[in-house]
Amino acid sequence: MNYTESEFLQLIQNTHNGVATDQEVEELVSFLDTTEYPEGSALLTHPKMVGIEDTPEAVIAELKRWYTENGQPCFKDQQI
Repeated sequence: MNYTESEFLQLIQNTHNGVATDQEVEELVSFLDTTEYPEGSALLTHPKMVGIEDTPEAVIAELKRWYTENGQPCFKDQQI
């Protein structure tokens, strides 16, 4: 992923709060198109369907969990 954890959290928070810019929305769509996470866009659009709370922090935690379990860094500032 081309974001630090804090950058991606801010992006999700802006989207969640309805204040995302057009560029941020495009970045999030690009993430959804390229993520390896098996539930894809449901993670952001229907988080409860993938078993997490509907909060930006829960999305981050779930991404970190999945990528770590698969031996991959989730964010550019994360070490495995």
